[in-house]
Amino acid sequence: MKNKKNIYILLPVVLFVWGSVLYQLFSFTNTDEISPAEKSEFIIKPLKIKERQTFAINVNYRDPFLGKMYAPQKASGIKTKSSKVNKQPKPKETLVWPTVLYKGMISDVKEKKKVFILIIDGKYHYMNIGDTENDIFLKDGDKESVYIKYKGNLNLIMLGD
Repeated sequence: MKNKKNIYILLPVVLFVWGSVLYQLFSFTNTDEISPAEKSEFIIKPLKIKERQTFAINVNYRDPFLGKMYAPQKASGIKTKSSKVNKQPKPKETLVWPTVLYKGMISDVKEKKKVFILIIDGKYHYMNIGDTENDIFLKDGDKESVYIKYKGNLNLIMLGD
């Protein structure tokens, strides 16, 4: 009996709240006034540029660290010539990479252990990550490509047919 009294009291309150929400929603969306399309003209106002104020910095103040007054260095009458040594840049040696082809990867089901098949100068090599063959270090790899390092230079080799 107690629950029915609550329903009879709360039902009109809920209906009133929802009714007011829907009324406000539809009153804003349905406007009878049609705003005339005004011709909007852009007025360009010139930008006012203020003149900069000029000022001079007084550098004749006491040095806070030495406790002495600042004394500008006087230019001596003797000019010293600095000898410039023209160093010719060393020509960079062109690094000739050996022929490297990536033929694929052999791995277990969970791809925890990977063995990569590389052809280096016509010879097949089965390499793990971190192995070195003919000064070629296998840094990283996946099914599509491998990263190899040769004499400090990193190169990406894509899967070849």
